[in-house]
Amino acid sequence: MSGCGHATYLPGFVRSTYTLKSVRFFSGSHIIFGKRKKTKKSRTEKIQSTAESTVEELDTQQFLLNASKEFEKSIECYSKEATQLKMGKSNPKIFDHLKVQLSNKKTANFQQIAQTVMKGNKFLNVTVFDPNDTKHVVSAILGANLNLNPVVDPKNPQLLKVLLPNSTKELKEKQLKRLKELTDNYKTSHNNRNSLASLRNKYMKQIKAAEGSQDAIKKLENSIEKVYRSNADQLSKRYKNFSNSVK
Repeated sequence: MSGCGHATYLPGFVRSTYTLKSVRFFSGSHIIFGKRKKTKKSRTEKIQSTAESTVEELDTQQFLLNASKEFEKSIECYSKEATQLKMGKSNPKIFDHLKVQLSNKKTANFQQIAQTVMKGNKFLNVTVFDPNDTKHVVSAILGANLNLNPVVDPKNPQLLKVLLPNSTKELKEKQLKRLKELTDNYKTSHNNRNSLASLRNKYMKQIKAAEGSQDAIKKLENSIEKVYRSNADQLSKRYKNFSNSVK
């Protein structure tokens, strides 16, 4: 996922790629994590106590910032998908996923041979880079079963005009249903590893696997819970705004 906006709880931080498998709290001026650093060992050394392993220390503030960043990305990417859903067929990217069969029997990605822009509120204009590919782009759009009919501009063989259907009550109801499903997928689904619930579960498991004082562990759990609730509230607000814009 790419970054998509502003912070919702803690300042932004570049996400680390480490995974905490076996962590331990250490005493000191501030709470820190540690993870065992992998080192080459002989067979005899492998049998010895893991207490002799080198420990790499990690600050819990960095842990929280990394967690916050992942929650933020989830919210931001939800907003991107919701925006595209709201736009429906008026989305200029609606054809970008299409594969176009060319005359030389080769296949090209739609974006390689054409570009789509919104024209007012009623039309999509598709510009084909090579006039020889126009008929193939038309075939690709018709074959996509989008119920959209591209028409070649009689004055410009490289320009296709696509009339957009009027928004109906039935269409709006479908959009609202899909928006609710999308929101649930990003909020409560455990099948989506980027959902708020999955992220909360991920970080809580890492904390529970840690060793240290109960106060330190509880403090970190409470901090993750605050990050989760803050972003859950933010997602609910965005869902409400998207719903109102569709109605």
